[in-house]
Amino acid sequence: MKVILVQNNPQFGKVADNLSGVARLLLDRSEPDPDLVVLPELFASGYQFVSRKEAMDLAETTEGLTRGPTFVFLETLSRETGGWVVGGLPVRRGDRVFNSAAVFHGGELKDIYDKTHLFEAENRWFDCGTGPLPVIETEFGKMGIMICFDWLFPEVSRTLALKGARFVAHPVNWVLPFGPQGMILRAVENRVFMLTANRVGEEARGGLPPLRYIGSSQVVSPGGAILARASDTEEALLECEIDPALADDKTVAAESDFFRQRRPELYS
Repeated sequence: MKVILVQNNPQFGKVADNLSGVARLLLDRSEPDPDLVVLPELFASGYQFVSRKEAMDLAETTEGLTRGPTFVFLETLSRETGGWVVGGLPVRRGDRVFNSAAVFHGGELKDIYDKTHLFEAENRWFDCGTGPLPVIETEFGKMGIMICFDWLFPEVSRTLALKGARFVAHPVNWVLPFGPQGMILRAVENRVFMLTANRVGEEARGGLPPLRYIGSSQVVSPGGAILARASDTEEALLECEIDPALADDKTVAAESDFFRQRRPELYS
């Protein structure tokens, strides 16, 4: 299975320019076309909102006949590659707005996941997702979806793994330095592939503390190996081959199995 992670440097609010920039990055991809493309959280809008109105104004909707430009971009990319595409964007439903990830396959919208655990100022601008945590059937096995700060809640990746996910698409806008190393543990403790797409660059808006994004998009194997990792400062197109079936083996030693030895009756 061929995976591509996109690591871009969006400028806040310049959606058309940011989509054009991602399109230019994708022109450099090798043949054959990827089976899965993962793009960062809020990859076309930018991240550092300063008001709920700003989030609502930049949010897109799938209601009615008109989709926003980011939805159209993801739809088109999935149709052109014939594969799966996961990317983050703000989504509006009535008077609510969510930090979401859209999942497309072959030009068809398959799912939208609304971020469950909001980080810092996101709590002022966005509504929390209400679930469920999505696991999507693909020709390569089940794919889980989570967004950025969700990773610091072990229950999220464990739930995805227990629901059968072999690999997890993970759009992020990481600023905390321990994320890349922390995802190694998430991969190992669940024996799944973790596919994290981050952005680079800086944002300083509206008197809020400046944010510097740490890049380091990466693919981590079920055994904790970093199969590919991007720069912490530069835009990148990270390509990697994975074998999702390796995630079916939950053993860590001959008589030790991560899932068989769980004691859920003790965990509540």
